[in-house]
Amino acid sequence: MLNTVKENEICLAADYIRRKSLSDSGVCIIGKGFLTDALNATTEYLGEGHRLCRTADEVPEGSKLWYIYDAADPDDGMLLESVMNACVQKRLELTVIVLLKDINRHPAIRRYAEMELIASHPDLIELRKRLKACHYRGGKVKAVFCDRILCAISDPLGLQQLARDAESGVITVRSCDALEYTSALYLPDAITAIYTVSKHGKSGNIYNASTLFLSRYELKSKVYSLFARDGVKLKVEDNDAEISYSALSPGKLHSLSWEPVCDTDDILRYTLTGYITKYDIRASFIRDGYSGKLDCLRKTALSALTELDRICRKHGITYFLSGGSMLGAARHGGFIPWDDDIDVGMLRDEFNRFKAVAASELGDDFSYQSFSNKNGYHYFFDRITVKNTYFASRYSDGYEMPKGISVDIFVYDNVPDDPSKWRGIWKRLMNKRLLMNVRWKNEPRGEGKARLVSKLLLPFLRLRDLDSYSASYDKATRKYEHKATNTIMVPATDHIYRDMMPREWFTEVVPWDFAGVSTFMPKGYDGFLRIWYGEDYMQMLPLYKQTPYHDYYRLDLGDHIDNAEKTPFDFLGELK
Repeated sequence: MLNTVKENEICLAADYIRRKSLSDSGVCIIGKGFLTDALNATTEYLGEGHRLCRTADEVPEGSKLWYIYDAADPDDGMLLESVMNACVQKRLELTVIVLLKDINRHPAIRRYAEMELIASHPDLIELRKRLKACHYRGGKVKAVFCDRILCAISDPLGLQQLARDAESGVITVRSCDALEYTSALYLPDAITAIYTVSKHGKSGNIYNASTLFLSRYELKSKVYSLFARDGVKLKVEDNDAEISYSALSPGKLHSLSWEPVCDTDDILRYTLTGYITKYDIRASFIRDGYSGKLDCLRKTALSALTELDRICRKHGITYFLSGGSMLGAARHGGFIPWDDDIDVGMLRDEFNRFKAVAASELGDDFSYQSFSNKNGYHYFFDRITVKNTYFASRYSDGYEMPKGISVDIFVYDNVPDDPSKWRGIWKRLMNKRLLMNVRWKNEPRGEGKARLVSKLLLPFLRLRDLDSYSASYDKATRKYEHKATNTIMVPATDHIYRDMMPREWFTEVVPWDFAGVSTFMPKGYDGFLRIWYGEDYMQMLPLYKQTPYHDYYRLDLGDHIDNAEKTPFDFLGELK
């Protein structure tokens, strides 16, 4: 688990650096310790090829240099002088990264700004003099004062002890905790702050880097909230204390458009995951993401999968798990821990057989959704939906159509074996989908040029009804339905071009258990998953990416909650 937490920290920083266009190849780094290791790991993840040096003599002239300076290490003090000299002599762009061990407590100054910090910490006055001297000698030097760093292996907030308290069953809050304020710097934020100051900071300037600012009471309360559902108790004790602060203010750094990679709750969740073994903190978060309904949602979706499986077995129809469900089955034996739906796939001839019998075979608790029903449903795949439920993303909630918990059915269609024709087919289908989406939304979509084009096209698109667009798209996907090809594609998936796949991967299936339901996987599932999710598809994603794929907006389980009275609902007009 600890390695997963470390990986999460690096990935969080790297994604921020990409998003903010802060990448910068060829930087030299001098330093030691876990921050140096983390910077090195980040540059490797980004493919930047930074160079780790032991002394300033190894730094090429005219380079960018990041020097990690531990204010409490005498050896670093001696090395700093040679780094400053090299900055001037070799015309280096020097960023000094100062690791602060302690911040003096003060009853009035809630968060120290840059010069306040130096004035109240005598050991930093000498450092500022040296930085100033280098600057006035013509050196391009700037500095980042790093707050005490919180990460998988550094714990300035005492989270390990709080994790142990949680495992023992009691977290104790004392009245003095409400008066003791502190701050810390999350490791990914330390990395992004260094990149930000290196690229956008002004020479001769010092910037504070800090993420968290909270009282000991707030910290304990947040930790308690993660474990309260598991029976951990909160104990309150009285004692006397005076208010005190030991914290940094990162206001100047914010002026460079820097911001934390995630909020306080996520930081605590990610970090505690590395310290605690008794409770599944991520699972708690995921359940909270669905107002505690995720288990019931999945149970309801599995009932639809069971019904689909029953019909297919009865009529000898071949189907298989698809997309995220295929990945979940291979990696987890069921749902991906943060997923909420079920996808199945069928080859076109099998799908035609299924669709011909599905509506009449389905039990009373289910309905079949397709554009051919002419009830407002215009997705590019069919569904078996559980009646008396409502499940919509922010996008889909705006459409008047059935939107219950469902199993999505994706058709795998024939395409030419000639690779030069694949991408052209895919592009034409995507263009049709874009036009359909504008017509379905019935208002301009996108931003900039795309929005202007959709606005101009919309009056002409309204000349045709939506059913005709869906029929045209369906016809285009079936162009090679009756032609013998060895290659297939999945035309109802997202706008990312994946690849075409050999038909033989899907002509045979193997039995597979999916969360307790007997179902099937295509024999060539490994090839599909390598194309769809990458060669390392069996590896777990970083923690911060373990979030629901769908933009959940509205979920109503109706009478599918436990011990509920069975009552039919019409979610397009509940009072009808």
